[in-house]
Amino acid sequence: MKNRYLLLLLLLLFAGCEGDKAKLIKQNDEKNSTELKKEENKTYNLKTIYGENIKLTLNNNILIADKIENKMVLINFWATWCPPCIKEIPVFNELYEKYKDNFIIIGVLYEKNIDANTITNFIKENNIKFPITISEDENFRMAKELGDVKKIPESFLYSKEGFFIEKYVGIVNEKKLIEHIENNIK
Repeated sequence: MKNRYLLLLLLLLFAGCEGDKAKLIKQNDEKNSTELKKEENKTYNLKTIYGENIKLTLNNNILIADKIENKMVLINFWATWCPPCIKEIPVFNELYEKYKDNFIIIGVLYEKNIDANTITNFIKENNIKFPITISEDENFRMAKELGDVKKIPESFLYSKEGFFIEKYVGIVNEKKLIEHIENNIK
């Protein structure tokens, strides 16, 4: 009996959000999935809530982050209504501050029709220190092309050289992420 509860707890811990909102987003986005897969453009022009532009290019699975040189990049797909996403924020803030010379997190908002005031207030309330992109069309295009993101949080880690290291579905394994960062910055 204890094993069943332990198994259930582990499943919940590693599960991502795929509630009604995620299903609705998926249904609304499916009409474009065929067209998105045909696109050869793997450059994403993402805009942050503060009006900054982040240009990311995937070229043969190598990430080229414009103006982000010699840093590891964690691309994190998340939403304001997702409890595991919110739970990751303090860990991400801590790692972002600790390794800021060698590591950047790009929070990609995986949510439609959210107004700027709501997201700005959410960022302030949660003291988010890393950039959050709000380019709805680009965010969803990148989510589709990068790994067909279906559950959030979902994160993709790239080395300083732009090589893919690991995909995290659900809450990021903090120990493993730190290990990757420390091994890559040596």
